[in-house]
Amino acid sequence: MCIKKTKSLILIILSTVLISSCTGPVSYKRPQIITNFGDFDCKTKKLRNREFSSIWVKLNTGFCLDTVHSSRVDKEIAWFMRNKDFLYRSIDRAKPFLYHVIKELENRNLPYELALLPIVESGYQPYAHSPSKAAGIWQFIPPTAREYKLAKNWWYDGRRDILNSTKAATHFLSDMHRHFKKDWLLAIASYNTGAGKVGRSMSKANYKIGRTSFWDLNLPRETEIYVPKLLALRDIMSNPGRYDIRLPKLENKPQTAMVTIYNSIDFYTLSVLSGVDLKTLYFLNPGFSAWYIIPSMQNKILLPIKNKRIFDKRYKKYRELMMKEKIHTVAKGDTLSKISRIYNVKINAIKIKNSLSSDLIKIGQKLNLPIKVTSSDKNNIKINGIEYQIVDSNFNYYHTVKRYDNWYKIARFYDVRLKSLLSWNNAKKDSKLFVGNKVKIQMRTPILSNDEKIKLRYVVNTGDTTNMLATGFSINKEDLLSSNKIKNSRYLVAGKNLSIEK
Repeated sequence: MCIKKTKSLILIILSTVLISSCTGPVSYKRPQIITNFGDFDCKTKKLRNREFSSIWVKLNTGFCLDTVHSSRVDKEIAWFMRNKDFLYRSIDRAKPFLYHVIKELENRNLPYELALLPIVESGYQPYAHSPSKAAGIWQFIPPTAREYKLAKNWWYDGRRDILNSTKAATHFLSDMHRHFKKDWLLAIASYNTGAGKVGRSMSKANYKIGRTSFWDLNLPRETEIYVPKLLALRDIMSNPGRYDIRLPKLENKPQTAMVTIYNSIDFYTLSVLSGVDLKTLYFLNPGFSAWYIIPSMQNKILLPIKNKRIFDKRYKKYRELMMKEKIHTVAKGDTLSKISRIYNVKINAIKIKNSLSSDLIKIGQKLNLPIKVTSSDKNNIKINGIEYQIVDSNFNYYHTVKRYDNWYKIARFYDVRLKSLLSWNNAKKDSKLFVGNKVKIQMRTPILSNDEKIKLRYVVNTGDTTNMLATGFSINKEDLLSSNKIKNSRYLVAGKNLSIEK
């Protein structure tokens, strides 16, 4: 009888354990971890002085996370093997940017596995946009973007800018690495779900089992997959032959070059001057939401490296055509700031034009001032046998007044005359501005025209409406809807590329 009771009790206990395990989090067999830091111990700065013919060889040399043998990693490897098309598309999109991403990791002494993280995040899709309003290859959400100084406005979204978002992402990962006492897996997990959730899960794991590694934590399902997926990618890229993956030929040198833009310019004109098609330009420079670049917001763009030399030559000629010189003789009481206001020319432009290393100027000194040509001036430029005329294209933008804004500050920021700004808004110099007010800006961009219709692009931001875009670009709303095959005018998808015909 006692034996029967004992057997019954054991069965009850076992069944209780089984039931509780089924209702609780999924349990995994603790993985086998093999330390794999190689010769560099994650000191990837040392790789600068090494010669690598292929970017893939350099990438592998900088892998320094622990090798993990786990069913969770094996499961994600199997996923990639079933979805090779996704992997190949991601690698193809990464090619123009991979050199720059690795260089940033190198600068911060970070493991090169992190160069694969955008594949997990977005498939290296620059225009990726999530329901949580995350954007770009690194999928920054607005609060984190603001924390890491990624600007966002109607014209530009730093979360989509490849170079700036990469700097911010590596900065964030470095911070998390320090926060979690140099545990990279915890740092990577926090990139996905936040440091707070990881920290709370660590506290619970420490209390229950006395261990706080990533593999011991009860995290959101997405994060439990996230880290093994990155480790799976590392394993695949370490030995592509084993998985029948053929990596494209990619030399260890930049595929793109950064150029500086000194004046406001549209992407159509950039395309003509550089010889790069619009689709490629937009893909390389996804940070620009509108078709227009305002240097005061962001003046760096990427071009295919083979096009840089011809662009520099043509852009120089274009700028010369767009400028005429005026000589100003410095009088008593003159300052660069004062001269800048009088002629509506940026201080930096005056300094560059006159090779000034400081703001100091002398009475009697003659200054060459770059003054913009007016729309009445007719200038032509010949490119690849096609004659282009520089013409003006107008569109409206409404600036939302922020704290400490004033009329002069707004005029200077948008590179427009104060007198014109006041006229557009039926205002006077002493008219008060209140936070939240809308200030009209009549933007004018010189476009290279050969009497053809110009198709431009705009990336939809959160909160945009078709009415707002039609008014801003001075086009018919119905034409906007029709050319973009939009059926419901009330809803626009953030991150979507719209075609604008001018």
